[in-house]
Amino acid sequence: MENRIRELRKNRGMNQEALASFIGVSQQTISKIERNTDSLSVDILIRLSDQFNVTTDYLLGLSDEKRNISTERRVRDKLEEYHDFVGEYEKLNEYNKKAVVEIIKALREIQGSEL
Repeated sequence: MENRIRELRKNRGMNQEALASFIGVSQQTISKIERNTDSLSVDILIRLSDQFNVTTDYLLGLSDEKRNISTERRVRDKLEEYHDFVGEYEKLNEYNKKAVVEIIKALREIQGSEL
């Protein structure tokens, strides 16, 4: 567990003091957690999970899946929302699929220039 917390912290470019500040503990607490010399309360575990947007199971080493449940729900909702569109896209020949991609790119450029 301590390696995952340290890894996540470093991947975000955070030092122990910054992480401690974000979750409301001391830098010494983070140091002890990363060295596995202090027990981790459920409250701190949840705050770490929220901070890094990963599951508590991932932090505890019970799972290798990092995804947050709320993220998975949003992805599932989007998949359902676009299900019919994807079905129609799949029915197109390769030429028309490429045309759809080019149209989307052009629309993104136009939208970007309007901002």
